[in-house]
Amino acid sequence: MKRGILKKAVGFTMACVMAFSFAGCAGNSESGSASAGGSSAGSAAAGGQKVIKFFHRFPDEPYNGFIESKLHEYEKSHPDIKFDIMSAQNQDYKEKIKVVVGGDDTPDIFFSWAGDFTERFIRENLILDLTPYMDKDPEWKNSLLENQMSIYTTKDGMIYGIPFRLDSKQFFYNTEIFEKNGIEVPKTFDDLLAACAKLKAAGITPIAYGNSEPWAGLHYIGTLNQIYVPDSVREKDYEPTTGSFTDPGYVQAMKSYQKLLPYMTENPDGVKPDMARSMFAMGQAAIYYGELIEIPYIKTDGPDLKFGMFKFPEVVGAKGNQEILTGAPEGFVISSKTKYPQECVDFLKWFLGKEVGTEQCQKIGWFNAAKDTTSGLTDQSLIDGYKVVSEAKQMSEWLDNALYSTVSKEYQEEVSKLTNGTVSPEEAMKKIQAKAKEAQTLVKSGQKGE
Repeated sequence: MKRGILKKAVGFTMACVMAFSFAGCAGNSESGSASAGGSSAGSAAAGGQKVIKFFHRFPDEPYNGFIESKLHEYEKSHPDIKFDIMSAQNQDYKEKIKVVVGGDDTPDIFFSWAGDFTERFIRENLILDLTPYMDKDPEWKNSLLENQMSIYTTKDGMIYGIPFRLDSKQFFYNTEIFEKNGIEVPKTFDDLLAACAKLKAAGITPIAYGNSEPWAGLHYIGTLNQIYVPDSVREKDYEPTTGSFTDPGYVQAMKSYQKLLPYMTENPDGVKPDMARSMFAMGQAAIYYGELIEIPYIKTDGPDLKFGMFKFPEVVGAKGNQEILTGAPEGFVISSKTKYPQECVDFLKWFLGKEVGTEQCQKIGWFNAAKDTTSGLTDQSLIDGYKVVSEAKQMSEWLDNALYSTVSKEYQEEVSKLTNGTVSPEEAMKKIQAKAKEAQTLVKSGQKGE
């Protein structure tokens, strides 16, 4: 494969979201749209409207409000279309979507991460192939950033999704703390460790870090895997039918991660990732390994904070690829079971296009994959972030989404243990190797890993 804050929903709606059936919410949705039941994705509402079930994972404001406003705008210009809108928070969404996709209540359009998170559905023929639609409309295809679209493309050339927001991982740093303590932006990993030691000696928490949701640890490990493990080996290991994870670079990656732990927030496994971000925003830590999509949150929590960004520093002598930008776009896919494939494609072409993308970055600080959406944008940190992503030569998927589900779960558990010091890198990798071997059997036999 190519590896390539807070609106509370009304009680009834959230009960619907967390139920195991969209049909169970009939007659009500957070958007006020008619709910669609039925035996397959999409159904006709009263009056002959085409009801399209739309499921996303952004119930917080202002993001939910923006999404709903655009869907309702589309409804007004397309009176034959009605959206049944559902949403859930990140972890709840992950569990819900795994249950409903492929069932009688599959959403027509739904959010999905690139990598094996979606490709598991592709293996079961549950995702609409967008390739023929793009081939028929080269203008649309050429209007999207190639380095972002490649992440939503399989090794066989199937385009299966369109990015809604671009993202990557960068180190954010407090420029005033750095200047006050005479610290230069680290160019190498040793420079980073030296800077952290100096900050700690000055009584400053060097790195804000929360790993109570263990995908956060995998963002560090994923980057370090890229640095220490050759591309050809890593790509083979991330493919569930061939993964073995025996390269010594995986152990080296964990050992480098361990070197950072003394400089991180105390007991990170007990700290939520968003709390770590807030600590940085409020000046309680000098550095934060964050995502570009977090810039609006950082500005909200720390309106007076002066910060800069730098990429993960070079590890001298490492045998992997240090040019890869860790991070991947996140987007929407269409169910292969939808009754309205062309209508869904037409909507995504508009919703994830330049016009809406330009408005999106101005209103909520997120970019989609359409080219040239920065017109009128004045926030330099957002402009800088867009430049980093749009010009990246190569990007990677988040490790937790790139890996087969059971391998990802094992990796998260072992990195959590590594974080609290109850396992060694060697012991952790043995567990992961065993799970990877098991995954080969599961995939080849057509069984599900969860």
